[in-house]
Formats: sequence, C-alpha cells, structure tokens
Amino acid sequence: MLLTLVVGTVLAGCETLDRLAAPGVEGLLLAPDFTAVALTDGGIGDAGVRSTLDGKTVSPESLQTMLTAAIRSKRPDVFVGARGRYQVSAQVIGDDINKRSQDIEGTTYRWAKRQVKVSYTVVDGATGRQVWGGIITTENETLATYEIKRLSKTSERMLEEIVTALTDTDPYPYPDPPAFNDVVNQNFEGFALNLPYQS
Repeated sequence: MLLTLVVGTVLAGCETLDRLAAPGVEGLLLAPDFTAVALTDGGIGDAGVRSTLDGKTVSPESLQTMLTAAIRSKRPDVFVGARGRYQVSAQVIGDDINKRSQDIEGTTYRWAKRQVKVSYTVVDGATGRQVWGGIITTENETLATYEIKRLSKTSERMLEEIVTALTDTDPYPYPDPPAFNDVVNQNFEGFALNLPYQS
C-alpha cells in the first residue's frame, strides 16, 4: 500500500514537472467548456498533420503517427482513437535553422539551432466548433567546440588562410543541426501537455 502511494506520488510529480517545462502557446484560444473532464470523457479522435513548408520533405503520415504517440505518452488519461470526440489538426508552419559562433579564451564555440513552429486546432466533433487553438514553438541546438590553434608566425597564418580558401573548408565547421523529427516531437509533446488537465 505504501509502495503504491510512493510510486503514485513520484509519477504525479513527474507529470507536474513535464507541464511546468512545457512550451508556451502563442495566441491561445480555449473554449470555456473544453475542460479536463470534457477531454477525458470525450477523448481525441482524428489527429491530422500537414505542412506549408516549401521544398521540405515532410511525411504527414509519419508525423501523424508521432503526434498520436506524443499525446498518448504525455496524456495517458486521454483516450486517443477513432471513437474520440475531439479532432486535432496540426500544421507545420516553420522550420528554421540558425547558426552562431563565439570565441572565448582560445576556444571557438559553434552552435546550430533548429526551431520548429506548429499551429494547432482542436475541433469538437459533436458541434463542429473550435475549442482550442494556438501556435507552439520548440527549438534545440547542437554545439561544436574547437581549441584555436596558436600560429606563431604570420606566414603560418597566411598559409592556413590560403589552404582554407583553396579547399573551401572551414577549420571550425558548424555541427549538424538537431534532426527535424526530434524537434517536432518536442513540439507535439508540448501540445499534449498544454491541453486541459485536472490539477
């Protein structure tokens, strides 16, 4: 009995930490009757994903599977299946990569950041009315660290610059940015954690 109570308390604590770490929702629309009780009683039915990104190879089918899995993982209290009352529509509207660099005391730091933006709409299948909506932005970055070579002579510096120019290689390249699927999955999890819940 005591073990069950302790495990339950630990799990509840983890869920609270998840919610506290969840990304914010820009332009949140929340209908007063879309409550935690309504969500758990009705469940989530269809969860569709599409993308407006030009030239991006985003598979809506695989993203739909990821969104469904994220909701099930982060909100085990909510039924997800064909019989669900609420339909979720997610639209990937941003996938940006930014790079930055900084030199500190003989060390070069190179970051590559990926930011993914998704617009969500939740519609009540019984009334056809939108009950939840907003945009969630998630980001992650990778880091590469390099010890800067100390070139003692001007001729060595010039030689390195010539070799770099001829070979078109950066002696301190940026790391690959985080994978799109990893960052969009964080976004999907953030959506699930921002749905109404009982405190």
